[in-house]
Amino acid sequence: MNDHLSYPRSFELLQRARAVIPGGHHLSGRPLLGVEDSPMYMTHGEGAYCRDADGNEYIDYIGAYGPFLLGYANRAVDKAAIQQLERGNLLSLNHPLHVEFAERIVSRFPGAEMATFFKTGSEATTAALRIARRATGRRSVVRCGYHGWHDWCLPLEGFVPGGLAEQVLEFNARSPESLEQLLNEHPAEVAAVIVAPEMILPSRPAIFRELQASSQKHGAVFILDEVKTALRIRPGSFQEHVGIRPDLTTLSKALGNGWPIAAVVGRRDVMQHAAGMHLSATFHGDTAAMAAAQKVLEIVDREPVAEHVWLLGEELISGLNTLATRHGVQAEAFGEPLPPMPFLKFTDTIEDRNTAARTAFYRETLSRGILLHPRHLWFISYSHSPTDIARTLAAADAGFAAARRALDRL
Repeated sequence: MNDHLSYPRSFELLQRARAVIPGGHHLSGRPLLGVEDSPMYMTHGEGAYCRDADGNEYIDYIGAYGPFLLGYANRAVDKAAIQQLERGNLLSLNHPLHVEFAERIVSRFPGAEMATFFKTGSEATTAALRIARRATGRRSVVRCGYHGWHDWCLPLEGFVPGGLAEQVLEFNARSPESLEQLLNEHPAEVAAVIVAPEMILPSRPAIFRELQASSQKHGAVFILDEVKTALRIRPGSFQEHVGIRPDLTTLSKALGNGWPIAAVVGRRDVMQHAAGMHLSATFHGDTAAMAAAQKVLEIVDREPVAEHVWLLGEELISGLNTLATRHGVQAEAFGEPLPPMPFLKFTDTIEDRNTAARTAFYRETLSRGILLHPRHLWFISYSHSPTDIARTLAAADAGFAAARRALDRL
């Protein structure tokens, strides 16, 4: 019997997709394990749970790669967006909600004075760099982390324009002090330094203060890419947690709880350079997503969202580490960068053993209704409960036992 028959409807859809979608699936829809070992299609999501095309239900820790801070299909958020849709979500001129949303989002970030809005995190990070280039009169940028799919994020690939590698530099996340050396090697050339905080572990406040100080000393705009971290890191953003005030901040994902919205916020003297710059697109003024974001911010301000996801993340991380030790499997759970965004890394120095343990663990937990990603950090939502964590750890116990058996067979 073929393994893929565990998910026959998903496999059938994949076969059809291969005829009409390059690669057979959109990028974030890549299989968790092999295409015959994974559900490939989801049909429902509510709260912390999702259901695949074959009717299997899962406690979901992928959360569509981060947007669902409050959980799938939050009724209050979706109602706000739908009510705005009924009034016309995209009009010919400006809308009062544009002003109200900008005021609301700026007020959340100390040091931020102006905002401009987009639809995706990739757009926000690209716009932030464009603003920084105009503000400084420089062209080069320094990056650390994943900032989206646009050409500048992939400067070494053969399918992007030539010359980007000379303008888009990268410092080593494992050696943050390498930023100072890089800036010294390119004096008066760098317009911006953009950092995704989940890349720098552990998340010590002093490191981020040094990164900002070094950037500003060399005349570069310091951009904190909080597309993944904003609203979910206690007390509400990563920059508050480490005590810095970036020149610019990029936002998306949790901001709309599934509705497409993104923003760049920052200091007035930098942001004012966006005036008259071509940053517009047809759907940037969409008010339905802004209404959803307004409701998200209202809920986050009223309820202990950041505290909840932090505590559950700590519980999951601690439990996974206890189980790994108990079963004698070399693996480490940690926050990437902090507890609301956990991950489990298999750490055997022999890659074949790592692969065997990892595959056995994720196959077992998946079969027990726990949706975890083997290659991408996870997300705790406000809809996850202590009972969900307990169920997840029970499945992980079986997963580590399966990993142990796989290792013993080698």
